[in-house]
Amino acid sequence: MLILLLATLSGCKKWYDLPADLDYFSDRVDYTQQNFSPVLGRTTLFTNILNYDNSSLPLKFEMLNVRNMDGTAADNLTNGQPVLVWTGAYDGLEKSMEEIQAKRKLENHPLWELRKSGELMLWRSATNNLIPNYQGSGLLNPGGYLFDIKVSNSGGEKTIKNLVLNPLRESPYDPTNRDAVTGLQKDSILPTELSGMVGQNNRILLSNTNKDVYIYFKRKGDGHSLTFKFIDKNNAPINTNAFNKTKWSELIHGFNMVQTPDFVRYDVAYPIPLVKIPTKYTTSDGSKAAVAFVYDRLGFDGIRETGRLAFNFSIFREGDWEIIFHFRNESPRFQDEY
Repeated sequence: MLILLLATLSGCKKWYDLPADLDYFSDRVDYTQQNFSPVLGRTTLFTNILNYDNSSLPLKFEMLNVRNMDGTAADNLTNGQPVLVWTGAYDGLEKSMEEIQAKRKLENHPLWELRKSGELMLWRSATNNLIPNYQGSGLLNPGGYLFDIKVSNSGGEKTIKNLVLNPLRESPYDPTNRDAVTGLQKDSILPTELSGMVGQNNRILLSNTNKDVYIYFKRKGDGHSLTFKFIDKNNAPINTNAFNKTKWSELIHGFNMVQTPDFVRYDVAYPIPLVKIPTKYTTSDGSKAAVAFVYDRLGFDGIRETGRLAFNFSIFREGDWEIIFHFRNESPRFQDEY
């Protein structure tokens, strides 16, 4: 009995000396996406890109060996750069530029950032100049960058190697008429909707099929404004008052509106839209600003007709931007029929 008691006590000692349970770590942890091609100049977040394979959470992530394709360090991706981050919730109800700016501040972040969750983010501050190895750059070492990520918990670790960041060249607005790789112009930008408008002389409906309206983006300065202009087939200004049913004060989330016969201008904060949430200024998913220029007139037989030119767009780069609508084949008819 004494021997049995000693053996039992000895077993208890061994039991209490056992280390705490370790986390489970699967050697099949991996990124489900290996190649990342965000557009430079836009904040892009890559989510749902990791297979945990039932590993115990939380996992720890560390980005390693960020490098050019020739193996040299790519410090431009990892050095901190000032980026605008939200400190308050944007809801589209802000009444001034100052109110919007009070909800944002500058912080230093790596342009290509690994988040604590394992998600990856490219910040909008990453431009062609700062990230020169973008697709179509024509550099000696094209094809982007390589990087590794170490994933770990108390149960183990794994380094996932040779992940690829192969960004597309900066495109400051969308839709764009330039090729994402070459940067060459490939087509013209058309309205999202063109309906109920007839030509001044031929009375034929204007349409996207005939490419009756081309849209141009022009950056005129380094400020924070957005201007809308309309020109006819002779490149003469169309009076903005002709769009007599347009809700100019609710057209876009801008301030200090100035309307003249030749243009309508707003002070705006960039990017447009500021956040991907639905507001009265955006598409239903919040991904683009949604503007509509509307007028009505009396057609033949006293029938009231409504002309509508709608356009969904985004602008990512700050500046004094103009959006110009060119009625290239036939000017629209605004007058009533008698």
